[in-house]
Amino acid sequence: MLRTRLLTAAVALPALWLIIWKLWDPVFNAFIFAVAAIGLHEFFAMASPDDGVERAAGIGFGLAVAAGVVTGTLAGAAIALTVVAGFVFPLVRHHDLPRAVSRLGILLLGVLYVGFLIPHVCLLRAQPDGWRWVIFTVAGAMGSDTGGYFAGRAFGRHKLLPAVSPGKTVEGSVGGLLGAVLGALVIRFILLPARGAGEVVALGLAIGVLAQLGDLAESALKRAFGAKDSGWIIPGHGGILDRLDSLLFPFVLTYYYLAVLPRG
Repeated sequence: MLRTRLLTAAVALPALWLIIWKLWDPVFNAFIFAVAAIGLHEFFAMASPDDGVERAAGIGFGLAVAAGVVTGTLAGAAIALTVVAGFVFPLVRHHDLPRAVSRLGILLLGVLYVGFLIPHVCLLRAQPDGWRWVIFTVAGAMGSDTGGYFAGRAFGRHKLLPAVSPGKTVEGSVGGLLGAVLGALVIRFILLPARGAGEVVALGLAIGVLAQLGDLAESALKRAFGAKDSGWIIPGHGGILDRLDSLLFPFVLTYYYLAVLPRG
C-alpha cells in the first residue's frame, strides 16, 4: 500500500504543480468544477447508496453552488435555492418527518461540504500570486499528512480520537503540525521569500490544525455512512474526498486570510 501511494504521489505531484502554475484560468476552474462533481458523487454515493433520486438532487444542488463559487456570481442564490428546495424535497418524499429532517441535514451537509468548499481553491488562485499560495497551502497540508504518518508510525502511543480514527495518535498529530510548518517554510523559501518567517510559521500551524480536522471530519463521515473509502479513483489513496479532506479547510483559511488581510 505504501509503495502504491508513493508511486502515485511521484506521478501526481509534478502534474499538480504544473496544473496549479500553468493552466489557463478557465480551464483550471473547469478542472476544479469536475473535481467537485466527482466529490459530490462520492459523498452522495456514501450517504444515499440506495436512493438514486436523492443522489441526483444532492449532486445537482452541489454543482449549482460550485458553479456559483467558481464564477464568483450567484453563489449565495445557489445556496439559498439549496436550502429552500432542500426543505421541500425530503418533506415531499418522506412522510416520516424525523427521517425527512435527517435527510435534509445530510443533503445540505454534502452540498456545502463539497460543493461550496472545493471551489475555494479557484478563489484562492485568483488572488495576487494566487498560484503560489495554492502550492503553499498544498505543501502545508501534505506536510501535515506526511509528518503525521511517519511520526505516528515511529512514536505513536496515545490515541487521539479512537472513535473517529483508531490509527491516529497524539504523537502523530504533533508530527503533522511540524510537517505542516516545514512544508510552509520550504515553499516560502522557493516561492514567497518576501513573507515573514513568523507569518509563515503561524499559517503553517493553522493549516496543520485544519488539515487534521478535515481528515478527522471525513473519517467521521465515512464511519457514519459505513464506508471504508469515499471512492477508488486514485490508486492507493481511495477517492477524491479521501485526498482532498485535509485540503478543504486550509484552502478556505488561506483564501480568506489573503482576501481579508492582504499584505505586500
